[in-house]
Amino acid sequence: MRWIVACLLLVVAGCGAGAGKGQVELETFTPLGSSPGLAGLGPAELGTAGSQELQRALESAKIPNLDEVRAALSSAPPADRRGFAFVEPGCAEDGAELTIEGDTVNVNLTGGENVNCATANYFLAVFTVDRDSIPAAPKLRR
Repeated sequence: MRWIVACLLLVVAGCGAGAGKGQVELETFTPLGSSPGLAGLGPAELGTAGSQELQRALESAKIPNLDEVRAALSSAPPADRRGFAFVEPGCAEDGAELTIEGDTVNVNLTGGENVNCATANYFLAVFTVDRDSIPAAPKLRR
């Protein structure tokens, strides 16, 4: 009987867990290659001059999947969400997580543990987040 109650509590507690306020969605995770022109590119909010600048920098780096990157950076989130793009160095990661602490927005690459790379690979991670759950002028970690 205790197992049934415990299972029911877990089911009830999990209802709507993915649809709550502040929900973060990883919209795009794209490998960019290892071009030296990718080092030091800062994050940007979608729909701003910063995202246009980021797109131009990625075009200059001559990445192989430019059409996919252009589509990701030019997408407009719905009015109730905001979008953020990060170019991060890594190795063989296969995903990313967005964290919001106070007024700082940060990204961490995930997966690809225990892989040794001779050269850094770069990844574009684009997220959307509920507009009401983020400060009006967040600090995007560089």
